[in-house]
Amino acid sequence: MKKQIKKILLGIITLLLMPVLVFASDGEISDLTSAIFIEAFVSIHMSLFVLDPIAGMLSAPENRKRNFWILFTIRAVFLLYFDFFVTPAIAFFDFIAVFVGVMIVVPIVSAITKKKPDSTTPSYLPRPKTTIATQPITKCAKCQTELKTTQRFCPKCGVELKEENIIVEEPVQPKYVLPSMYDPMYSLSENLMIETFLKKEMTKAGIDEHSKLIPAAILKRKKILNLIFALLLLIYISLIFFHFPIGTYILGLIILIVFFILTRKYNLIKYLSKEIKARPQEKISNIVMNVKSSFIPDNSLPIFIVSTLVAILLPLGFFYNPRIIYEQANGGYGVRFYIYGVTNFKTATIPSTYKGEPIVTLRGNTFSNMPFLEKVELPDSIVEIRGQAFKNCTSLKGVRLPSNLQYLGGGAFYNAKSLKSIELPDSITTMGGETFYGAKSLESVKLPKYLSEIRGDSFEYCTSLKSISIPDTVTRIGGHAFYGDSSLSEVIISENSQLSEIGSSAFRQCPSLTSITIPRNTYVNERAFKESPTTVHRYGESDYNNNYNYDDNKEDFYYDEERQEYHYN
Repeated sequence: MKKQIKKILLGIITLLLMPVLVFASDGEISDLTSAIFIEAFVSIHMSLFVLDPIAGMLSAPENRKRNFWILFTIRAVFLLYFDFFVTPAIAFFDFIAVFVGVMIVVPIVSAITKKKPDSTTPSYLPRPKTTIATQPITKCAKCQTELKTTQRFCPKCGVELKEENIIVEEPVQPKYVLPSMYDPMYSLSENLMIETFLKKEMTKAGIDEHSKLIPAAILKRKKILNLIFALLLLIYISLIFFHFPIGTYILGLIILIVFFILTRKYNLIKYLSKEIKARPQEKISNIVMNVKSSFIPDNSLPIFIVSTLVAILLPLGFFYNPRIIYEQANGGYGVRFYIYGVTNFKTATIPSTYKGEPIVTLRGNTFSNMPFLEKVELPDSIVEIRGQAFKNCTSLKGVRLPSNLQYLGGGAFYNAKSLKSIELPDSITTMGGETFYGAKSLESVKLPKYLSEIRGDSFEYCTSLKSISIPDTVTRIGGHAFYGDSSLSEVIISENSQLSEIGSSAFRQCPSLTSITIPRNTYVNERAFKESPTTVHRYGESDYNNNYNYDDNKEDFYYDEERQEYHYN
C-alpha cells in the first residue's frame, strides 16, 4: 500500500512539473551560458528546499540519499535536454519551479505522507501505575500458605506461628516489556533490520559479504545482462554511422550508462534480502546456508571484456569504408541512404550506375546530420533530390549539383552553415521551401532560369547573402522567403518578370534592403517588408525616379479590404 502511495505521489509531482516543460518554448532567454549558470545557482535551492524534503517524505531514511540523487539526475537531464535542443528559456521556468515546489508540492506531499508520532511505550503494552503496593508477604514455613498478621496458627497445617515458622518475603515488583529491552535492530526499518540480521547469520556461516564468490543463479543472470549490454553497445556504435540527430545519441548514451551501472551493481546482502522476502516461511539461517552452498567464482569479467570489444570492433570493421543503400526507382535506382565509414568522414561520392542502371534520385535525408561532411560529388544522371538531403551538414562547403536536376526538395540545404556559394542548374523547375534555411555563410546563389516559384522560408536567415537575381519565370515569392537576411542589399527583378505576388514577411527584417523595383501588377502583402527600410518602386510608374513607396496613398493605387489585395486603376 505504501509503495502504491509513493508511486501516486511521484506521478502527481511529474504532472505538476509538466507545465514547466510544455511552456518552455515560450520563454525569452536565448543565452545558453546564462541559462546553465542560472540553473546551477537554482540547483542549490531546489536541492535543499524541494528535492531533499520530497526524497525524505517518500522513502525510508536509509533510501533518502539514493532517491534524492535520482530526482536530481532526472531534473538535470531534462534541463540539459531543453537547453541544447528546445530552448534555454527552461532556466526561467526552473527558477519558478523552486517557488512552486516550496509553496505547493512539498506541503502537499508532507500532508499526504505525515505519520502520527509513536509513543515511547507501544499501545499494546500495559502502562505502569503511579503507585504500587509495597507491604511484605508473610507465609507459613511448612506449607507456604500466605498468612494474615492477626493469625496465631496456620489455617492449613495448624502449626503455631512462631518466629522460626514464619517466612517474610518482599513483594515482587511488576515488570513491563519496553522497546529498550530488545535488541536495537528491531527498531530499524524492515529492510535495515533484515540486513542487520543477515550480517549476523553470514558471520555465523563464515560468509564474507565482499567475497569474490557469487551464487550460481546471479552469475548466470550477470552473464546474460553483460551480453545484452554488448548488444546495445553494438547497436549504438552502428547507429553513429547512420548519422541520426545528435539528440538520439545523447539519449542512447544515457541509456547505456544507466544500464551499465545497474548491471554491474551486485550486493550479496540485497540478493539475500530478496530471497528472504520471496520465501517468508523458511528460516533465514537455512536460506543463508543454501546460498552459501551455491557459491562459485565470479568469472563474468572476461566475458564482459570480450563481448564489449566485439561490440566495438564489429561495427568499426563492417563500416570501415563508406556504404550506400540503394532502392529501385523509376528509370533506375535511387540512393536510399549514405553511410559514412571510418576511413572517410569528409567527402562522399555517388556513382553514376548501380547494377548497370543509372542513379536517378537521392531520397530524403540521404546525407542529413553529417557534421563533418565537406564535399559531395553527384552524377549528372540524378534528376531528383528530395527533402532534407543535406540538412544539418554544417561543414558542407561545396556540392556540384547534377546538370539534369529537375527537382530540389524542401530543406535540402537546411542549416548548411558553411556553404558559401552554389549554382542551381537551369533544368530545375521546382524547389521546395526552406531549401537554404539558416545557411548563414551563403554569399551568392544562382537560381535556375526556369524556376516557377521561390517558396516560403527558402532563404530565411541567410545572413551573408548580399544580392540575388530573381528569374523572370518566378510567379511568386513565398512568405518568409528572405526573412532575416541582414546583408541582403540588392534584389534584381527585371521589367519582364512574371512575378505576381510577394508573400507575407518575404523580406522582413532585411535592414540593408533600402530599395526594390517590381512589376506594376505584382501583389505585395502588407507585411512583406515589415521591419525593413525598403522603398518599393514599380516599373512603368510616372514617378519611378521619385522613390515611389508601394503603400503610399496614391490616386491610381488602392487596397481592396475585402480581397486583401493592392490594385491599380
